Amino acid sequence: MPARRTRGFALACAVALVGCAQSASKSVNFSDATRNYRPSDYSSVYESWTRHAKLWQEVGTVIEAWATYKSWDFRQAYVSYYASIYDLSDSDRATLLRSQLEASRASHEFHVAVQMTTDKWNDLDRKNSPWRVTLLDASGGELGPTSIQAVKLPELYESQFYPSRTEFTRTYEISFARTGSGGQLFSGPASGRLVLRFASPAGRIELVWDSK
Repeated sequence: MPARRTRGFALACAVALVGCAQSASKSVNFSDATRNYRPSDYSSVYESWTRHAKLWQEVGTVIEAWATYKSWDFRQAYVSYYASIYDLSDSDRATLLRSQLEASRASHEFHVAVQMTTDKWNDLDRKNSPWRVTLLDASGGELGPTSIQAVKLPELYESQFYPSRTEFTRTYEISFARTGSGGQLFSGPASGRLVLRFASPAGRIELVWDSK
């Protein structure tokens, strides 16, 4: 297992007495800098913003997830790649870029592919789901999701833009408002860390993005 892991992640492994795996932490740049990405850059940018974690017991995989944080940096690479594949006009590309910028300023969004040994456990979008999904930052802030949607995307599209998917995964779009309860600002990327946590009675996993 990678040496670097969050305290909560390590505690979950110890308490649940299960196997835990987490992708090595890669530093990211949370800034709003403008990038001039080429379509060929998309793969490396996607890898930079995607995290993987797995929790298993004797019965098999409790949860395995690949989460891509749709940061402004990621979205710029996405627009470049999308515009190239679909041969967008300059006007349409500019419109898409504006919409992506607005989305990045409105919320923290994650594209998440999840698989579990038992399909009926894979119900993050249901109100009575045993899974609690939260977003944490380095300053101790914590947000609950404003939206968890199970989405069915065309296989050709998803395999090209989010290649972590498999025939066994279920895809979710998970959003968190950039302001917490009472209108208080969630420090989020400004704190230097984001942690996407999935917790249940069977244990938890945490996917971590640290700034450079």
